[in-house]
Amino acid sequence: MKYNIYLLAWGLITTLFTQAQPKNFENPRFISENKLEPHSTYYTFPSEAEALASDREQSPWIKFLNGDWKFYFSPDTAYVPAGFAEAGFAVDRWDDIDVPSCWEMRGYGTPIYTNSVYPFPVNPPFIERENPVGIYVKEFSIPEGWDNQEVILHFGGVSSAFNLWVNGQKAGYSQDSRLPAEFNITPFLHADNNRITVQVYRWSDGSYLEDQDHWRMSGIHREVFMMARPKVHLADFTVRTRFDDTYRNAWLQIRPVIENLNQTNLDGWTVEARLYDADRREVLEQPLTVPANSIYKERYPHRNTVYFGIMETLIENPRQWSAEHPYLYTLSLCLKNGSGEEVEAFASKIGFREVELQEGRLLVNGQEVKLKGVNRHDHSQLNGKTVSREEMRTDVLLMKRFNINAVRTSHYPNDPYFYDLCDEYGLYVIDEANIETHGVGGLLSNNTRWAYAFLDRVIRMVERDKNHPSIIFWSLGNESGCGPNHAAAAGWVKDFDPTRYVHYEGAQGNPEHPAYIKPGAQQQPQYMANPTDPNYVDVLSRMYPTPAQLEGLAVSPYIKRPIIACEYAHAMGNSLGNLKEYWDIIHRYPNLIGAFIWDWMDQGLRQTDENGREYWAYGGDFGDTPNDANFCINGIVAADQTPHPALWEVKKIFQDVSTTLRSKGQFNVNILNRYSHSDLSHLELHWKLLANGETVQSGTERIPPCLPGASMDISLGVRSYHPDPEREYILEVNYLLKSETLWAPKGYELAWDQMIVNTPSTVPTLVTEGNLTTEILDDGIRVSGRRFTATFQKSSGALISYLNNGTEMLKEPLLPNFWRVPTDNDLAAGNQLFRSMRVWKDAAGKTELISWKVTEKEGLTEIHGRYRLPVENSTLGLTYKISGNGSLQTEMTINKGKETPPLPSLGMQFAVADDFTEAAFYGKGPHESYWDRKEGARLGLYHIPVNDLSYLYVRPQENGNHSDVRWLQLQGKKGQLTVIGIFSFDFSVWSWSPENLEKATHINELETRDAYTVNIDYKQMGLGGDDSWSEKSTAHPKYRLSDDTYHFSFILDFLK
Repeated sequence: MKYNIYLLAWGLITTLFTQAQPKNFENPRFISENKLEPHSTYYTFPSEAEALASDREQSPWIKFLNGDWKFYFSPDTAYVPAGFAEAGFAVDRWDDIDVPSCWEMRGYGTPIYTNSVYPFPVNPPFIERENPVGIYVKEFSIPEGWDNQEVILHFGGVSSAFNLWVNGQKAGYSQDSRLPAEFNITPFLHADNNRITVQVYRWSDGSYLEDQDHWRMSGIHREVFMMARPKVHLADFTVRTRFDDTYRNAWLQIRPVIENLNQTNLDGWTVEARLYDADRREVLEQPLTVPANSIYKERYPHRNTVYFGIMETLIENPRQWSAEHPYLYTLSLCLKNGSGEEVEAFASKIGFREVELQEGRLLVNGQEVKLKGVNRHDHSQLNGKTVSREEMRTDVLLMKRFNINAVRTSHYPNDPYFYDLCDEYGLYVIDEANIETHGVGGLLSNNTRWAYAFLDRVIRMVERDKNHPSIIFWSLGNESGCGPNHAAAAGWVKDFDPTRYVHYEGAQGNPEHPAYIKPGAQQQPQYMANPTDPNYVDVLSRMYPTPAQLEGLAVSPYIKRPIIACEYAHAMGNSLGNLKEYWDIIHRYPNLIGAFIWDWMDQGLRQTDENGREYWAYGGDFGDTPNDANFCINGIVAADQTPHPALWEVKKIFQDVSTTLRSKGQFNVNILNRYSHSDLSHLELHWKLLANGETVQSGTERIPPCLPGASMDISLGVRSYHPDPEREYILEVNYLLKSETLWAPKGYELAWDQMIVNTPSTVPTLVTEGNLTTEILDDGIRVSGRRFTATFQKSSGALISYLNNGTEMLKEPLLPNFWRVPTDNDLAAGNQLFRSMRVWKDAAGKTELISWKVTEKEGLTEIHGRYRLPVENSTLGLTYKISGNGSLQTEMTINKGKETPPLPSLGMQFAVADDFTEAAFYGKGPHESYWDRKEGARLGLYHIPVNDLSYLYVRPQENGNHSDVRWLQLQGKKGQLTVIGIFSFDFSVWSWSPENLEKATHINELETRDAYTVNIDYKQMGLGGDDSWSEKSTAHPKYRLSDDTYHFSFILDFLK
């Protein structure tokens, strides 16, 4: 941390600290001073030609102030040096800081991660803890050509509140960390050198409205620029598009706003609108032209609603905008004076798109849409809440490539560029206001004193983002209770923008409904209808319903509105189980219009320890209090924007094409088109017939046009073949892009399916050959053949040694294992089930021998052990069958007591030398998969370095499991290990010990050793993840090892 100690000491000695100032930052009615009215995002140019170039960096009327600023950090408002805002105040000894950035990420103060607990004592609107202050100073000159222009200073985002001075004169105040603040600084400017001084408060009364589940960081975290404007200029514009009943032709309506700062006579002045297609061809035969006075001096009726379309025209058969086909036009607006000269122009991308809610369904351009969404926080592993344009683009590219079609800007407006990307690449957006009062519930929504702040945050968001076709819902915030302040904001939105709908999950329960249940009543249903919601929201939104609860909402007789799960599938750590069950239900019911995974990215901050090892930090790692530890680590991508294994499950479940095998003999398949606006003509179908993972036939088929929502049968060109009864045959179909798109290359795979055609007619058996000798030991038996010696321990049932031509193959014994290293969901506070499972953790190491028997046959020795487990009424049977060729078959039978909890895992664990560096297997891969999260892993033959079999979660936990495996080989310098399942099995291989993996809290605490831990499992319980804090965090019942008896067997073979 840096505290400008030398300046602080100097300030104390010279007593230059300010006296107590009036605390406007603790007044919810004082939210701005001299801040300009909100408007849509645009960049101004002197001419239409320059505006159409769409390069704001080249505009002569824009000057960016990003880069190095002088910076002073004070740990509290009490220690701010007096006179700092004066024009001549010396700042040459201050530090430099880059803008935009968060000062905590530059070493000033402490990053704080907390979910819902406020980082200060709760007494709104007061901040009763130290309140750090950052003072920024930037010196600049006015560009040539800006004479007689108005100069607007734009801050894209400052957290949480700030005062502004220009050349020593107070120019303004603002709060709301996630929306722009603009000021007209013209009266304060000098002709030559100028100085901006910004005093930023870490906390303000606005912080009570910003209690989101993310890192609390401070500073000027979005871009800063100045923009020159003529005295008469276009201050704003709003665009609407409205289709006719056939969705063929559409009205384009434009409402410009003119500002006339010097009361110029506007007679003869005009505003001209032109529309260009994506190839920059003009769409209109003549530009739309209206007199400037008809805009500036518009007369408003006494009674009737104001007619929106000041400028309007009917566009015949425009290209439509949707997430699947995000076609954008360019609209230019040009203000001309009485001589016809261009005064000012700007250009904006627009889309022809209409969104409707009909009979519980969501329609875009008349077609039903399901929102396959994610919640996205602004996050950068290096810069915190400051996210670069490159990082935003990478986010959007990944979403598109992984079949995500919607994003909720949880829980605040994003940088305008993010919406530009959603428009351009095609993502539906729920745009959410920067309102969350989680720590005090609905207290502030029911307090009139806060009404202005609520309305201001919603209004400014809508005004800024109103022209983006990607936005289809406005959200009133998140987890802020429900009250008249929300209702007032919803009323404004509905009247201002009838083309979109209002979302707010907190608006639950309508007290006027006869079936309403009072909050706190014993029968109060969580996440369910109560029995319906206030009328000012257009959709019924819920968080973290189970699949059964979601279906209960869908069939409720009270609910007439569409239903959305704005948060579900909590992806904390190794999670996201049973995603398929959710989407089977969502596809089944038209009124379930979609769901948004929590959340997109791990909010880890990249750090380096004293030994140079990198790791991701989370809550508490900076000494921050209060904190919620790793509860911010719940993304489906890592903080470095690389996919977690769960993202492949998302891609598979979200794919828009589904294939089923109609006839094995003829290889007829049924193709279901789940797109909303595509007929599959953009895809190629490739197929291959696999035998034990190897391609034996392949081909390509043309896909006939198939209407959205329809299905069709086609016959694949599989030649006749004679299946080998010992092999497994699978038909795989792949749907690839025919052509390159903005977000993926030609040939990129968007969907796939596998269908089993033939299964082997026999199961693997142990081959018995060669001679054996046995030696009875005090506590076991030694079995030897020509090339090997295997030693078994009687008391534990373990294989404690296996010598292959004199070389020891085991680093640790082969032992039963009933435990798994806990996942974040396993450790959830409300997961009582997993806590009960802890009886199994050391059970395999505390067995009591019941019986032991050795039988010998020609070429075969069998060892039968039966053990009592230290879990009520539970026993374990172990059988080893050792062949003279060195192979051994392991059989395990467990009989659980009827009252015992389910098993976390069932299998065997051992360790081999670290020179087993290469793996091959036939099973689900290539990435990890689990019982309830394996749809996105395809059955195949894989060759993978052993170190790539595991996966590093931010908080180390269970990882690297591979499901439905038929066989596994590990290749080393000293031999080859082969595991063959009698039936399919799971496996994982780690370079760490289970104890280290369970104890470590960060990846830099993992200690790579000279051995690999190998787990061979019948199964382990599913991952769960309906949430990560309650009883719903655990795996669903069908993904638990709850049966009374299990039998598991595999063949193990070491070869040199």
